Amino acid sequence: MATRHEVLMQDPEYRKLYAIEGLVTDAAEFVARLMEEQGVNKAELARRIGKSRAWVTRLLSGSANMTMRTFAELVYALGAEAQIVRKDRSSRRGRRPAVAGRR
Repeated sequence: MATRHEVLMQDPEYRKLYAIEGLVTDAAEFVARLMEEQGVNKAELARRIGKSRAWVTRLLSGSANMTMRTFAELVYALGAEAQIVRKDRSSRRGRRPAVAGRR
């Protein structure tokens, strides 16, 4: 018997939304990991990029739209770089981070 997720993944629109939300989540988790590794809190990150702590909170929680430019700015402020790695959907078995980092 198929799980609810397996049934939903048969719908092309659901698969598209799942992929989009997965990438958004990966980006926020990437930034959160960098922050944790460096002991940087939201207030400090906000100070580094000239924004409010509330703005950073909304961004990392998914309440605000994180553009690629904003993502790059956050990562740079944390002393790292990010790369986007292409993966064909047909070869994707399990969810793996779509954002790779470099220091």
